[in-house]
Amino acid sequence: MPDLSSNWLACYQQLATLIETLQHAHSAEQLQSGLQLSREINTRLQQLIDDNPGAAIAQLSIIEPQTSAIASRAIKCWVLLAFWSRLKHWPKARRDILGGCALLASCSLGRSKRPAALQLAALLKSQQSGGIITAVLAGTFHQQQKRHSWQVHQDSPLLTLALDIAEQLHPDDNNAIALEQVLAFKISTSNNEFELAQLNILAQLAPTLYLSGRIAVDSLARHWLLCHADGHAYQALQYWPEQQKIAEHLSAQPLAELQVLAPVKLPLGTWLTKIHIKPFTEQQIPTPSSLIANSILTKLSYHDFEAQLKLVEKHPILVQFLLDNASESNRKQTLVHRLRHALAIFGQEQLPLALARAEVLHYLQLQSSTQHGWLLQLQHTLQFCIQTLGAYLPKPVSLQQAGLIAVCCSTPLWHHPSLQAVPLSKMQQDQLLLGQLCQHYLLEPVRSQRLSAALLKHYQLDDWANAVLCQYQQQPAEQLMSYRELLGLFLRLCWQLTFSVFCYPSAQQSSQQLLALAAKYLPLPQQELRYWQQELLNCQQLYYPLENQSV
Repeated sequence: MPDLSSNWLACYQQLATLIETLQHAHSAEQLQSGLQLSREINTRLQQLIDDNPGAAIAQLSIIEPQTSAIASRAIKCWVLLAFWSRLKHWPKARRDILGGCALLASCSLGRSKRPAALQLAALLKSQQSGGIITAVLAGTFHQQQKRHSWQVHQDSPLLTLALDIAEQLHPDDNNAIALEQVLAFKISTSNNEFELAQLNILAQLAPTLYLSGRIAVDSLARHWLLCHADGHAYQALQYWPEQQKIAEHLSAQPLAELQVLAPVKLPLGTWLTKIHIKPFTEQQIPTPSSLIANSILTKLSYHDFEAQLKLVEKHPILVQFLLDNASESNRKQTLVHRLRHALAIFGQEQLPLALARAEVLHYLQLQSSTQHGWLLQLQHTLQFCIQTLGAYLPKPVSLQQAGLIAVCCSTPLWHHPSLQAVPLSKMQQDQLLLGQLCQHYLLEPVRSQRLSAALLKHYQLDDWANAVLCQYQQQPAEQLMSYRELLGLFLRLCWQLTFSVFCYPSAQQSSQQLLALAAKYLPLPQQELRYWQQELLNCQQLYYPLENQSV
């Protein structure tokens, strides 16, 4: 990797160009030029961190002599977010958006006391530019805006935290503060659960996170450039500060015998290639076809308890989902700790349904959606509705069956192309935009209904698979319904009641009409819409609006 240092230096130089571009950007065309440049720099940086994450960590500790404090802070902010997004296994598209936002926010020069990121967001909005980038930037510093975290884009609080840390790391052109000091101060003074959770995630990279790129002095007054941990010692290169010379060969130094100095100005060079840390494990984001192809259900031995136990034990994440399910499902609602106990609670008839639900829930978790928390609430309420109203079907729905139907019917929402950019509180025509987008997406036969039908069919719920495909078909008045059409009407009613809670007060009249229609074919209790809405609001674990961010 002979050109590693020159590549990093080129990124620092491009940031100087970005700073100048944004400083003179007033028109839509000028802003687009800045956006494009930020994408190019982000792409280059992403490649550099993939090639050598150790060199990226070193940027948090050094001061590049030929670089302004603004560009230095931009790199530090970007590196922090790059590590966070990789530790969280976020998809590439989400990482790129956040990386671009970090560069834009850091390189914008504020013209007032208002944070520069918010000023840039306002300018982008006035020129109708930026799209999701504008939404992320506009949500930064939400506490200064007197807004809740659920009222802004889901990634905005993390960007705010990274900007704040980068500002403290390099307050001006001549000074820098060690990362461990900044984080220690934040941990000791902050009572923000979200911030503390993010700092805890970052701590997984210690001690390399704090020491790589730092200068230390031994008992003989020799200077060492720390590279990476090696057991109880630290691999380091000897450094002569007067000549700004760095040795070529690593030497193991006992960390306990070294005095680590404050961050210093250090030119980029071949020493960056000497830093080695364990590469990040890339977590593949599964697709619907891979979910079905790799389904554990095809390997399940029916009526062989010990074989089932051995199979499930090979999948620790599924085990946790099953334990959570069993804890909620048993009559006494007691916490279940043992897999054997959980499988006994489900029984042979319900186990395939519970296992299928766990499999799909894990699949949804791996999608890393920014709306994962809200969508899980929506799914949980839909399940409760299916379970409650399902008691009045000709073939009553069991608890595990209701759970599997709910996860399969809601899975398409995790693939909605627009949900990622929408803050939870965003309103349109006095209605919750998130709910409107979900409702419209469920109407799409190709991208939504066929996916749900394919999952239900795979898990051997054929009647429900057929019902999904006809739930929004209009039936002639007074015409007898087939069982397939009845289940379709039932699913439509459950979705309508769920959205009548999450999108209140929209569509109350249409919900009343659909409830009246369903009452003609199902022996439902003669209750008004408000009764069913209150039942859903009492649903266990339902909380709205979503006050905390999903990490």
